Amino acid sequence: MSAYDYVMTEIDTIALAVGIAAILLVLWLLTTRAKLTVFDWQTALLYHDGVFKRLLGPGKYRFFAPPHSWLLFDRRPQFLTVPGQEVLSRDALGLKITLVAEYQIEDAASLMRSFALSSPMDVTNAIYPLIQIPIREAAATYTLDEIIQNRDALPEMVRAASVERLSNAGIKLLKVAVRDIMIAKELRDAYAANAIAQKTAAATLERARGEVASMRALANAARMAQGNPELMQLRALQAMQSSDGRHTVIFDFSGKGKPPAPATTDADHPFGPDDDVL
Repeated sequence: MSAYDYVMTEIDTIALAVGIAAILLVLWLLTTRAKLTVFDWQTALLYHDGVFKRLLGPGKYRFFAPPHSWLLFDRRPQFLTVPGQEVLSRDALGLKITLVAEYQIEDAASLMRSFALSSPMDVTNAIYPLIQIPIREAAATYTLDEIIQNRDALPEMVRAASVERLSNAGIKLLKVAVRDIMIAKELRDAYAANAIAQKTAAATLERARGEVASMRALANAARMAQGNPELMQLRALQAMQSSDGRHTVIFDFSGKGKPPAPATTDADHPFGPDDDVL
């Protein structure tokens, strides 16, 4: 074999090896491309070597990972529970309050810039103190009676104290509500006794009003019957009609109960003393 043929054979071997290596590299790159699907209720943040590049809307994507990475955030309303916060009211009475906050992520990029988040699961841990801290100050503004009677006043103060900070971080605070209010057993017993006393007093007052109204009606009926004896006879007839046969009604038609008629003189009689009236 000549030197020329030998050189050409070496070149072909090298070219073949390079071609195979290129094919393997392409196959490797294709296998390392990761698929990403962003749904319409999600937002994705795309990073390249740890540097934020852009937001990804709904759709399907393919990236080489590494150097690309991403974080997915749910933009639907979510709930955060702040349980059992021990606070003092304005009248120095202790109670435990459990609040529920409803929030929504509007700007995931601002959220990542504002809080030290390593994953979307850390969102609740980041906003938890912003809801928890204002509870103590809000509870000290109202008495225990005001907190129990107006359950919306305290969470509204908590929401007003947190909404601006969360808004700057790309989170919209939709609502804060009281889920539970727990007080000491002694206070519960005192409130129960107070409620029972109020209900008992109201029932007694209503019963007294009914008795007064009944006595007033009986007195009015007695005055009417005294001046009109015929009303008693009509009342007896009504009693007979409404009776079911188990009662006996006695009428006195003898006239003994009536006062005697005044005597008339001959001068007052329209006829003579010996005339018969037909």
